[in-house]
Amino acid sequence: MAPTLPLMTANWSSPLFWAIIIGWILSVTLHEFAHGLVAYFGGDYTIRERGLLTLNPIRYANPVMTFILPLIFVAMGAIPLVGAATYIRTDLLRNKAWRSASAAAGPFVNLLCFLACALPLHQNVGWVDPNSPLETWSSVQMFCGAMAVLQIYACFINLIPLPPLDGFRIIQPYLPATLVNQTRNPQIGMGFLLLLFFALSNQQIGQAIYNFLFSVFDLLHFDPAIQEGIRRSYNFVLFGHAD
Repeated sequence: MAPTLPLMTANWSSPLFWAIIIGWILSVTLHEFAHGLVAYFGGDYTIRERGLLTLNPIRYANPVMTFILPLIFVAMGAIPLVGAATYIRTDLLRNKAWRSASAAAGPFVNLLCFLACALPLHQNVGWVDPNSPLETWSSVQMFCGAMAVLQIYACFINLIPLPPLDGFRIIQPYLPATLVNQTRNPQIGMGFLLLLFFALSNQQIGQAIYNFLFSVFDLLHFDPAIQEGIRRSYNFVLFGHAD
C-alpha cells in the first residue's frame, strides 16, 4: 500500500516536533555552509571575507526564505520550515563546473543527512526490529525516521530546475545568457516559489511526490515494515498522529 500523505497540522506541543525544527535549522546551516565552502575552493575568496564560512545560522538568514515564506506557510496551516541563502560571486568561480558544483553542494548535504538518519534504521543494522510496532520505537528512532523523510524531501525539492532553487543553479551555467538574465528578477523567483508551494499543496501532486520519495527506501532495500514505521514516525512527530 502506498504511504498516505498526512494532514498539514503541526504538532506544536510535542518536544519531538521542536527537536525536528532545531535539527532542520542545523541541516539548513550545513546546506548553506556547503554552498559557500565549494564556492570558496572554486575561486570566490569573498565568501570568507563576508563571514559566510560559518556554522552560525543567523549569517544565512534571508528575508524571503527565512521570514516571509514561513509566515505564509503558517497562515496556510503548514509547517514553517525556514530556508536560507548564500550569495556567491559566480563571476569569481574558475569555470562552469565549479558554478554547478557550488549549487549542487547544498542538496548533496541533504542527501548525506538523509543517509545519516535513515541507514541506522535499516534492518541490517539491527537497531530497529522490523516486527516491533511504532509504539516501541524510542524518541531517537522516531526523530531519525521523521528527519530522514524531511531531508530526502528537501533534496528533491532543491533539485527542481526552477529559479531560485539549486536545481536551476546547477544547469544555469549552460543556459543562454538571455534566459538567465530574465530570471534574475527577485519577483520572478518569488513567483516560482509560490507557484511551487501551491502545486505541492495539491493533494494529488503532493501524494505523487510522497510516494516517489518512499521509493528511495525501496532502492535501499528497507524492510516494508520499517518503511511503514518511518512513515508513521514522520506523521507522528510532525503532525501528532501516526496514521
